[in-house]
Amino acid sequence: MKKYNTLLILSLFFFSCANNKPKEETNTVDSVAMRKRTLAEELPPPSDIRQFKWFYSGFVKIISLHADTLLNKLIYPAYGVNIIESSGALPHLTNVKSFSDFKTMNNKAFYDFDTQVLICDIQEEDLPKIDCNAKDHWTKTGCFTREANPLKDSKIWEYCSLSKEQMDKVVESSRTITRTVVLTGNYTYYFSLIKGGWWLTFVDMRKPCEA
Repeated sequence: MKKYNTLLILSLFFFSCANNKPKEETNTVDSVAMRKRTLAEELPPPSDIRQFKWFYSGFVKIISLHADTLLNKLIYPAYGVNIIESSGALPHLTNVKSFSDFKTMNNKAFYDFDTQVLICDIQEEDLPKIDCNAKDHWTKTGCFTREANPLKDSKIWEYCSLSKEQMDKVVESSRTITRTVVLTGNYTYYFSLIKGGWWLTFVDMRKPCEA
C-alpha cells in the first residue's frame, strides 16, 4: 500500500493531461504507465516535503478540472472529508463521501472559486495566524504548509451539533492529520498520511474574522 495513493493520483493527473493533447498522439496509456513506473522509482518517502508538493500539484490540477470523480479518490473511505463552514458565529461541519453530492451552505459547489488562487509556490514554514487587525486578517499572506495538526486541539466539532457517534468519528479522523496547508486567499486544508497515502480529511472554508 505504500505510495499507492500518491501514485494513483499522479497517474490520474498525467492521464488527464495526456487526454488534452491532440488525438493524433498515440500510446497514451503506455506513456502514462511508463511515467507511473518512473514516479515509483523516483518518489521520495511520503514524509518528504518533495513528495507532498508533488501530491499537492496533482490535487490542484484535479480541483482546477472540477473533476469530482478524481477528487473523490482523495477521500479516505472510513472517514470521509469533513468540511467546515460557518453559520453566524457557530461552525457547521458536513461529512462528505462524494464531492458531486456536496453543496455549500450557499448552495454552491465545493470549488466554486477562482482556482488560480491554488497555484502558488507553497512554503514550508510556520503557519500564519489569524489577526483581525491586519489588512488581510492574517499575520502573513500566501501559501504555507507545515507538518502540524492545529485542528486536533481546537475541538471545533464540540460546537457543531453532532451526535456522539458523529463526534467520535470526527475526533478519530482529526487525529490522523499529518500536514496542514493554509492558503490565505482561499481555505485551510488538512491532509492525513494513512497507509502510505495522502488523503484530504478536513477543509476549513471559513473566512477569518467573520461572525
